[in-house]
Amino acid sequence: MEKLKQHIKNLPKADVHSHLHLAGSQKRFIERYPSANLNFPVKYDGLAGMINFIHNHLNTIMLTDKDVVNFMEIAIESAIDDNVTLLEASVDIGLARFFNNSIDPIIEAVKNLKEKYKSQINFKPDIGVNKDLDLEKVYSDGVRCLESGVFNGIDLYGQEANQDLKPFVKFYDIARDLGVKTKVHIGEFSNHLSIEDAIKTLNPQEIQHGIRAIDSKNTMDLIVKNNIRLNLCPTSNLLLGAVDHLENHPLLKLIDHGIKITVNTDDLILFNTNISEEFIKLLDANLFSLKDLEVIRTNAFD
Repeated sequence: MEKLKQHIKNLPKADVHSHLHLAGSQKRFIERYPSANLNFPVKYDGLAGMINFIHNHLNTIMLTDKDVVNFMEIAIESAIDDNVTLLEASVDIGLARFFNNSIDPIIEAVKNLKEKYKSQINFKPDIGVNKDLDLEKVYSDGVRCLESGVFNGIDLYGQEANQDLKPFVKFYDIARDLGVKTKVHIGEFSNHLSIEDAIKTLNPQEIQHGIRAIDSKNTMDLIVKNNIRLNLCPTSNLLLGAVDHLENHPLLKLIDHGIKITVNTDDLILFNTNISEEFIKLLDANLFSLKDLEVIRTNAFD
């Protein structure tokens, strides 16, 4: 087993579903903030519990623009530690609040990080947009990020159920016109119909999570028809209660239906698992074979 773990550790890997300021390892975080004294939960009380921990604990450490850059840098270094050679992580444009409400310093900071680590990792940041963000900010700061040429994708997230996605259609159209990859969070805590609505409304190239697609053959067929990749995060799903046991994770059923998937970390600092560890957990749970693992690993580089 140790040889297998080392083999997986040595493989070039991609993480294409993570949130940059939350994507650092706990080890790297403690090294950078040794006096933080945070006790990370073993499990969260759903999405609300996770958000509560971020607001009441992590956000007592991330107080300045320098801290934001530190958190992002920790994330990139943590990915490199796991031999992740491609990192697609979202940079929340709401973080402008730490930079005198200006988006330009964030764009510059991300540009500098890409340059700093370019010899070690292919860092392709996404523009992260919370569905609750003021639409004026989406279409001012968000479009400025799109036009900067610094970002390679967009990712829309936040509450999934009963959300009107129509206000974001133009934003996705602008992204497509500029050749920027389109992603959306949906179908982790919302039903399969919300996935269908997101596909029909936003026409994304990739879906972050989307696990409730297994509840409907029609939804899975729609994903296959539109050649949409699902970027899954099994440990995140487990620790947030979206699945009850890892052995019951729907990724195998999604694969069997012909859906292309990847395996990712989501928020490494919160869920304390890297890509190598995710692969090993899934192999231990007999959810797929080494051959399946290789397909999933290479899917992320498409």
